[in-house]
Amino acid sequence: MVFEEIEENADKNQELGKKRVVIYARVSTKDQEKKKTVDTQVDLLTPIIRTEGYEHVDTIKDEDVSGDSDPEKRPGFSRIIEMADRREIDEVWVSTRDRIARNVDLMGYIRTILDRKSVAVMALDDSKEKYLDKFKDVLSEMELDKYRQKRLEGIERAQREKRTLQRPPFGYISVDRKLVIDETKRGIIKALFRDFDIPLMSLKKLADKYDMSRSMIQRIRSNPIYTTGEVRWQGKVVYKIEPIISEGTEEGEETEILEKGTQVTLF
Repeated sequence: MVFEEIEENADKNQELGKKRVVIYARVSTKDQEKKKTVDTQVDLLTPIIRTEGYEHVDTIKDEDVSGDSDPEKRPGFSRIIEMADRREIDEVWVSTRDRIARNVDLMGYIRTILDRKSVAVMALDDSKEKYLDKFKDVLSEMELDKYRQKRLEGIERAQREKRTLQRPPFGYISVDRKLVIDETKRGIIKALFRDFDIPLMSLKKLADKYDMSRSMIQRIRSNPIYTTGEVRWQGKVVYKIEPIISEGTEEGEETEILEKGTQVTLF
């Protein structure tokens, strides 16, 4: 689709040619395995912004972030929401709609949130009809409220049943919707945590050594699940599972308190 058609649906209150645009690029782990990169997305969009004469405010990236994740939980996209709240941008540009979300309902949820802040989402694969129809027909205010309630109920039920709340962190897998240790990754996590204690082992060196992105290394280092088994949601501990790094055990020694993959009730 040409951007002249997209532009017709943008905020009419902003002066033409002076749109303040932020580029959003996202890749998941699977995307990276397929050699899809954020730089590819940025390189595709930047010349178009320059040609249209718009103001390129910023480029925001989310790496190793699933397309099914909540926008508020994405480090990069949460910044876009803050910029929209401060009225610093008029449009968010993406190379394809699935960079915003892979799920139609979540896509509509995100677009409606931004639309309420007078920020439009522009994707190269949008059609004029799809853009209008999703906002006016499918995702009415009532539908948005229903979706929010459905999400909330699903999260609360998952917490009660100690089920997987989101994509398992590296080193864990979901079995019957329960988080258990991925035995093929246990050794990698243990080696990583040993290297974390080495003062000269920089983030770049760790990323090179383990063939991981820096953001992945940072998330592993900061996630308490590996050392305490704490599964957190919105900053609160909702239940505990077996940690990969067990205090008080020798290297290579399996914990005697828990069987592999056993769920432990916190309360």
